[in-house]
Amino acid sequence: MILNIFSQEWTGFDCMSDKVPESRFIDSIRSFHKGISAGGSFFSHLLRKPCCPVFVLTVTSLIFIVSCASSPDVPSQFDSNIRTAEDVAQLKRLETQLTVTPEKAALHPDYQVIDNIAVPYIPEYRMGPGDVLEIVYHLKYEKTPDDYRLEVQDRISVHFPYQPQYSASVLVRSDGKITMPLIGDVAVESKTPMELATELNRQYKKFFIEPSITVALEAFNVKIDELKKAITTAARGQSKIAPVSPDGRISFPVIGAMHVQGLTVAQLEKMINESYAKQVRNLNCTLILLEIHHPKLYVLGEVERPGAYDIGSVPNVLNALTLAGGFKRSGELEEIAVFRNEGLERPISFKVDIKTALRAGIPLTNIKLKPGDIIYVPKTRLDERNDMIEKIFTRGIWAVVPFTTSLGASYSLNPLIGPRVTGTY
Repeated sequence: MILNIFSQEWTGFDCMSDKVPESRFIDSIRSFHKGISAGGSFFSHLLRKPCCPVFVLTVTSLIFIVSCASSPDVPSQFDSNIRTAEDVAQLKRLETQLTVTPEKAALHPDYQVIDNIAVPYIPEYRMGPGDVLEIVYHLKYEKTPDDYRLEVQDRISVHFPYQPQYSASVLVRSDGKITMPLIGDVAVESKTPMELATELNRQYKKFFIEPSITVALEAFNVKIDELKKAITTAARGQSKIAPVSPDGRISFPVIGAMHVQGLTVAQLEKMINESYAKQVRNLNCTLILLEIHHPKLYVLGEVERPGAYDIGSVPNVLNALTLAGGFKRSGELEEIAVFRNEGLERPISFKVDIKTALRAGIPLTNIKLKPGDIIYVPKTRLDERNDMIEKIFTRGIWAVVPFTTSLGASYSLNPLIGPRVTGTY
C-alpha cells in the first residue's frame, strides 16, 4: 500500500513584523483542510480492509512500549558514592564504626562472644531425614568404687559348703529372677553378689541351722558382649552407621528406635547415653554427623535453571536467583514472589522488589530463606501479552487460515501534486 496523504505549501513569516499576507494565510488554511480530508478518506478506507486489526494492534503496541520505556526515579539509599580518594577513606571509617565488637555483640541478638571474639550467631543444626550419623561406642573398663550389680543374662554360682547337693550354677532370667531348690524364685537383678548371699542365707535358715551360702560370678557384662558383636565391623571397629529414616527415626542396638528429627547432635547424644545407662553400664557413645541432607527450596519461573536447591548454600533471595543461573530478560524483577509454609499455622506469601533494591541500595536482598520456600519470578506484562498474541495469531487464527499482509506508507509534501490516496493490497 502506497499512501500520499498531505500536500502543504510552506508559508513564510516576517520575523520583524506581526503581519502575514492574507492570501497566503487563506491558502495555508485550505491546504490544511485538504490534508485533513485526505487523511479521513484514508482511515475510512483502511477500516473497511481485513488488515485493519493488524494496523491497530501495531499502533497500540508501539504506544504501550513507549509508555513503558521510562520508569520513575528511585531515591538512592547507598551509604557512600566512591569517586575520590577521600570517599574511600570515608568508607573505611564507616566500616570501622560499624564493626561488631565484643561489647556490641553482648547487645546484638545476631552475634555471640566466644573467647572474647564477636562471631555471628548460627543456630545449631537440627537433624532430619536423609542425614547419616556414625555412633562410636566407648566401653570403659577402668576401676569404679561401686560394687557390681547383677543384670539379666548374668550367670552366677551358688555354693552350699555343708549341703553340696543344693549348689547350682544359675542364669538370671529376663524377669530378673533365679530359681533355687526348696525356696523357689528369688529376685536378684540389681543386687550385688554379697546382697544376694545375705538374702539366700536368711531364707535357707528355715531349713538349715547354718547355711553359709556364697555367691560367685561366672559370666557378667553379657549385654556389653552382645553389643560388641552388634556394633563391631571389620572396617569401622566398634561403631555403627545410622541413617535417619524418612519418618525421622534411627534404630540403635539394645535400646531400639528413637525419634531424632529436629534434635541437635548434642541433644541426641545425651538421650542415647541416658538410654544405654539403663541397660548397659560403663558405656559412652559419641555421635559424628557424616552426611547432611540439606532441606530444599525451589526456584521457578523466569530463571535460567529452575529447580530445587540446598537451603544451606542459598541463605537469601539473591543467592537463590544466582544459583538458578540468574533471571531471564523476560523476568519481572519488581514482583518476585516467595511462598512459605514451613513451621507456620498457615502458608504465607510476600513479594520482593529485587530491581529497586539493587538500584537504590536497599537491603531487601538479605531476606533469609527457610526450608521449603518457593521463589517464583513472573514474566513482565509485555512478555505475557506477547505470549498471548503468539497463541492467538501464530498458533491460533493464522495457523488455521494462513495469509500474508504487506502494509507500507509514504508521505509526499510536494505542493505541485496535491493530496492523493493510492494503495495496493
